[in-house]
This record gives sequence, C-alpha cells and structure tokens, in this order.
Amino acid sequence: MAVKKEKTNRGYLTGREIREIAKANAKEIKRLEAYKNRKAPEEEFLSELKDPDNILEIEDLHTYFYTEQGVVKAVNGVSYDVPKHSVVGVVGESGCGKSVTSMSVMRLIQGPTGQIVDGSIRFHSKDIKKDAKGKPVLAEDGSFEMEEKVYDIAKMPIREIHRLRGKQIAMIFQEPMTSLNPVFTIGQQLDEVTLIHIPGATKEQAKEKSYEMLRLVGIIPENVYKAFPHELSGGMRQRVMIAMALAAEPRLIIADEPTTALDVTIQAQILELLQDIKNKIDGSILLITHDLGVIAEMADYVVVMYAGKVIEKGTVMEIFQDPRHPYTIGLQKSKPTMTLDDGTELYNIPGNVPNPTNMPNHCYFKERCAQCTACCNGEYPEMVQVSPTHFVACHLYREEADHG
Repeated sequence: MAVKKEKTNRGYLTGREIREIAKANAKEIKRLEAYKNRKAPEEEFLSELKDPDNILEIEDLHTYFYTEQGVVKAVNGVSYDVPKHSVVGVVGESGCGKSVTSMSVMRLIQGPTGQIVDGSIRFHSKDIKKDAKGKPVLAEDGSFEMEEKVYDIAKMPIREIHRLRGKQIAMIFQEPMTSLNPVFTIGQQLDEVTLIHIPGATKEQAKEKSYEMLRLVGIIPENVYKAFPHELSGGMRQRVMIAMALAAEPRLIIADEPTTALDVTIQAQILELLQDIKNKIDGSILLITHDLGVIAEMADYVVVMYAGKVIEKGTVMEIFQDPRHPYTIGLQKSKPTMTLDDGTELYNIPGNVPNPTNMPNHCYFKERCAQCTACCNGEYPEMVQVSPTHFVACHLYREEADHG
C-alpha cells in the first residue's frame, strides 16, 4: 500500500515523505506489472456475466496512478453495465474518471505509473473459433465457426488483450488528428484493421472492406483512400476514425468525446451517423461525453460520475426527468437553454472538484452540496435503489430507504 500524505499545514511534502511514497509506489508497481505481464492459461481470466443480456459488466473497478505526491485514485470503485443493443452515456466534469474507465476497458492505461489495481471488467466475446494449433475452424459452408466466451479483461495478461482490442472492442478517440498516423495514407491505416483481425484476408479484400466502411460513414472512397490525414477536415478525419472502428465489426464501440473538436453542424452529422451505426451493428455503444444534450439525444442509459465514482445511474428518462443526486441536479441546471432569460446568470456548481490524491472516506461532493446534512460527515454513501433501474449514492436517500 502507498504511504498516505500526512495532513500538515506546510502545504508541501518533505524529502523524507517523498522518498517513502516513492518506495511504497515502486513496490506496488512491481507487483502489478508482474501480474499484468504474467503467462496465464485462458481459464484464469474466463468469467461469467451476472446478467446474460449485458455485453459489458464493470464491477468495483479501481484504476490508480502512482505519483510523487501520492496515489491518484482516478477510478475508485466504479460499477455499471452496458446492455446488448444499447447506448450507455457516461457524463461528468473533466477529471471525474470517464475516460480512464474506458481506457481501462481497452487496457490502454499508461504504465508503469498507471495500473488497474482491483475489480472486474467482464466482456461477452463472440469470435472465430480456433483449434488447438490456433488456426480458425471452418464450418461446412466454408464460413468461420464462431464461439462465445466471457473474459475478465482486468485479469487478462496484457499479451492476451489482442483477442479483444480492435476486433471485439473498438474505440473512437477524442482527437482524430493525433489518433491517425500522419505518415500513412487513410487507405493503408484502414486496410491494416482487416489484415490484422480477419484470418486469411488479402490486400484486395482489405481494400474492398475499407471502401465499404468509408461509404458507410458517408465518404466517397476514391476521394480519400490515397489521401493523408492532414489533407482532410476535422469532420472527415472523425468519420475515418469511425470507419476504422467499424472495420472489424466490433460488438462494443467506445466513443470518447467523439464530437468535442468539431463544429456544431459536423457534430450533428456525427451523432446521426452513430445512431445509424447503432441500428446496423449487432452490438452496443459506450458514449463518453460532458455534453448532456448529446446524452439526451443518443443514450438509453446514463451513468453520472464524480471524482472517480459513480454517483447516479439509470435510464435516460429517469436521469433527465427525475434526477436524485444534488450533483446530477446541478449539472442539469448548469446547461444553457433556449428559454434562459436575458441577463440571467447561468447556474454553476460552487466549489471545485477535490484533489484525487488520498481522498477522504466521506462523500466527495459534501463541500459543494447545498443539501449537506450531518450524515454526510460519515462514511461514503452506498448505492441506494430508488427504482428497478435507478440508483443513487447519497445519504438523503439512505435515510428515506431506512424509514421506508
């Protein structure tokens, strides 16, 4: 365990404290790196879903970053599900852990300082069946035989993640210019997806698949296949990223702020495109954004995060029409609307997000909450179920549940 920073009035750490933290961090990182890079049989990371209608189940996930100032608990006990054929939106302020959770699912956390420390990420995989020699098994009609398995991604050795990343789970990153390789053409980068993930695929088949994907996202292939990323606009590059994510026909698409760098008209086109894709693919979308308008338009279910924890989750109707947590209510009041009177100041949640290093055990929103009670000084509130699909972590509703 990492050394906790002493509460002092100095406002800084002494050299001795820094050395103690570094020593404890190095020991923990060594253990976690060894676990991540171990050789393990498949049985060690196979699992079962709690609900067969889910494609992804994240349970009590902890992802930490080990720094000189202490342990940053970027994701601190996150649990939520992604049902099949649905869009799950994850919202919250910058730094609340939305993107770190998605990067944990993809196993893209930057080590050695960043580590998945605990928890489960269960994913329902449907992939090509392989024989004892690792070769694809063909069915009588000449197609590949498929098999279904549930993998616990958090327990998979890092060398095994290729089974899922790119093929089963694809990601649309926030900034397409930094995600596309500037020295390769669009066609080369798209073809690579097919050549890597489809057994026996030829260059001709890869090119044909790339053309098909570009048409799917509304791009004329002949115009961009041989172009380099810098020759395309931001909206076109984002469409290419979506085409690349879809090329291997994934079961889960993680869209991390897919419209942040785009203007309003292009945003609308991308969101419409994602809606169309949801209806065409046999899978689900995990949509990460801070824009409640995007969530209201796209999502079936909503997860609200704050300071590395899930503080409320439910259907889109429950979160928007009956928000329970004071933070969720504050987020909705902070959104500008067409009916806002001239001269009226836009509401903002007072205070700042707490420092994620060595967080206290009480409610993280306590210092900013207008409904704070004496109970909020106690232990962090547990999730309370207020409907079959609506959950909230707040002492206000724990009291209601106890008296109800």
